[in-house]
Amino acid sequence: MYLIFDTETTGLPKRDNAPVSEVDNWPRVVQIAWQLHDAEGQLLTHRNLLIKPDGFEIPYSAEKVHGISTERALSDGLPLAEALAILNESLQQTRYLVGHNVKFDINALGAEFIRSQTPGRFLELETICTMDSSTDHLKIPGGRGGRFKPPRLMELYEFLFDTQFTEAHNAAADVEATARCFFELLRTRVIDANAAGLNSEQFDRFIARHPKQIGPYGLEHLSNFETAKAEEK
Repeated sequence: MYLIFDTETTGLPKRDNAPVSEVDNWPRVVQIAWQLHDAEGQLLTHRNLLIKPDGFEIPYSAEKVHGISTERALSDGLPLAEALAILNESLQQTRYLVGHNVKFDINALGAEFIRSQTPGRFLELETICTMDSSTDHLKIPGGRGGRFKPPRLMELYEFLFDTQFTEAHNAAADVEATARCFFELLRTRVIDANAAGLNSEQFDRFIARHPKQIGPYGLEHLSNFETAKAEEK
């Protein structure tokens, strides 16, 4: 099973290379979204949760990026412990965590598990990063040290599906896009089946179910900015 997830946060870490245990280094999570898929790529469940701020505010600089204000999060969000408990139910069913630039989300959300002293498997699970897995495939120039630049989610999505993805920085929409990208990278063998935990028989079943390009999952995602405007009316 694959749990494909994304977060929205209060900003960026002070140091990218700090361990997750240095919780003060990592931003606070204000939105968690995920989809749980089986080995054949079928969507089993999905959630999209706002987190109620406790002892912090969402800076306007972050709100401008993802559209979640402190007021909305306080009104519509769940307490952190409750949100993590819901997430843990899905974590118990998965082997892999999948994300785009997944290291950031692992650290940001992992720090929340540590802060809240919430037990769980989150920091123990294997990870797959669609950004790292596709960098050499897209060959975008301009990376550090003469290497290729890691693609943004929008760049990867447009490369794979020849259409623009415009809902970035809404965790639920980003998860939808990441899921399509992950399974398309797997289908086209950019991500090796073994790296995704599939033996040859399992991969054959996956290909039989997805002989053509991975399509949308049919979920509607209202952007955080649109939601905020609707609530103002």
